[in-house]
Amino acid sequence: MTFWTLLVANTRLQLRNRSSLFWHFAFPLIFMVLFGLIFGQGAGVLKIGMVTDNSLPAQHFQAAFDEIEGVELTGGEEVALMEALKDGQIHLLVAFRAAEAGQPVDVELFYDQNEMLATGTAKSVVRGVLDGVTKAVFAVPELFRVKETVISTEVLTFMSFLLPGIIGMSIMFSALFGTAYPLVTEREKGILRRVRLTPVKAAVFLGAKAIGMTVIAFMQAAIIIVTGISLFDVQILGSLPAAALIALLGALMMVSLGLLIAGVAKRVESVDSIANAIAMPMMFLAGTFFEIDAAPDWLQSVARILPLTHLNGALRDVLIRGQELSAVLPALLIMVAWALVFIMVAAYLFKWESPKIQGNNRKTG
Repeated sequence: MTFWTLLVANTRLQLRNRSSLFWHFAFPLIFMVLFGLIFGQGAGVLKIGMVTDNSLPAQHFQAAFDEIEGVELTGGEEVALMEALKDGQIHLLVAFRAAEAGQPVDVELFYDQNEMLATGTAKSVVRGVLDGVTKAVFAVPELFRVKETVISTEVLTFMSFLLPGIIGMSIMFSALFGTAYPLVTEREKGILRRVRLTPVKAAVFLGAKAIGMTVIAFMQAAIIIVTGISLFDVQILGSLPAAALIALLGALMMVSLGLLIAGVAKRVESVDSIANAIAMPMMFLAGTFFEIDAAPDWLQSVARILPLTHLNGALRDVLIRGQELSAVLPALLIMVAWALVFIMVAAYLFKWESPKIQGNNRKTG
């Protein structure tokens, strides 16, 4: 009898705990749905740039891609397409060079060896099309002479790619939970109520909380970078001071979101559910562990709006792609805009007392 009583009691407690409900039911569903959306659509769209010499073989090569699904062939000037390749907008650049009469057509393939998965697939597709044009259309033993050119100077390890995402994810979780939990706990225990009786203004109080947590999140990012370099031989190609500024802005943005969550959560038990409902989708959709190029277009559009996407992207561009701070300025401006929105909404929702204490005060009065 005692066993069943305890079983029923524990089951009721679990079902009444929103945090437990999230981890038991919502969390597995989020994993299944997100991975299904990202990987369930096949390999995604391969983007190939083409510089043509307007020769007949090049025209047949271009026409062949009309029959291939999942591959997008874009023509243009070599300089512009080379920049697109360096920025990761295309996976491979195919350049046809003018050939002398009776000689094979020179074809040069440009690719970034740091993007080997997509590059390898794109090269296989291009070589298959070149072979098809050679044999099926012109029926000659050799029509194209292919040369491969690498545009990056170093091969980055997977840990090098992963490091910026881990920094962004760590900043997010540390800021959200490290800000929302203490603030809601202090409100429930009546600590904020006592603070309200002092001359301290709400803006000053929230600002101190935000800056303090931002410094902690920044220190966390520094520890991750040092650990990555010392233990996993992570290659840093860009500026560490620039990355530090990005991490600071990202931490401030996420702390502001944590303050907003603290304003929404009525009880400390609600923080888990609200914070995880926001953080978990962002973690997977913001390019933390992998690019989401294979996801549907609408899902990629959603991902581009997420705050963590801009933090991860800016860190990755600076740390592992060696770009200047000016190149990630749009991402920085978006992070500042998100931080301002979050902090303004958080200030509007901020409460010194929990609903329970306010209710007791009304009864007492």
